[in-house]
Amino acid sequence: MNNSYLTPERVRWLHTKRATLHLSSNYISIKSMEIWGGQYFSRTGWCVHAPRDASPQWIGENFRKAITTSEYFKKFDGPSLDRGNLATMKAESNVRRLTFNTEIAATYGYKTLDEIGLRCDLVFGEWHYLIDDVVILDATKRMPGGHRAWPLDKKYDNKRVHVPLSVTDEELGLAIRDAFSRCEAPGRQKINWPREEDG
Repeated sequence: MNNSYLTPERVRWLHTKRATLHLSSNYISIKSMEIWGGQYFSRTGWCVHAPRDASPQWIGENFRKAITTSEYFKKFDGPSLDRGNLATMKAESNVRRLTFNTEIAATYGYKTLDEIGLRCDLVFGEWHYLIDDVVILDATKRMPGGHRAWPLDKKYDNKRVHVPLSVTDEELGLAIRDAFSRCEAPGRQKINWPREEDG
């Protein structure tokens, strides 16, 4: 490695495992991601959904499975990623993503796949697994056509929850619920997090 920016410490920090969580008024979904140049629906990692009132224990247990089965494939030295392998991965990832979304639509009564993503809140989970066991949960702001995470700036620290992966499943699930409570939506749109009064 001739790039002074890519020190061994920096490379360890860049390696991540990732999982995403969506919460609507009907369901919660947890999806393992795999990392190449970007992140993609995992072809082999843990992906699951449940009614939105799933317990913190269920949420924590399944998020742990999703983020630990995430895989990292990006390279920093040597030959670049093979385009053929990348194209194969994208095709397989897309098939699994569509199958998963079709199952959500059928289970919760959505007429189209587009509907399952409407009025959802999104939390990104990130784990620098070569550094420590701390998971960073990033709340997002719902925007027309998608979601946006806040900049990595100290004034937005309250939009991130840090939790050790070594906590209990219930504690991990409660941290995720806390992250959902920090999501935002435009105007008077409802925020879909499980409030404390929901039990």
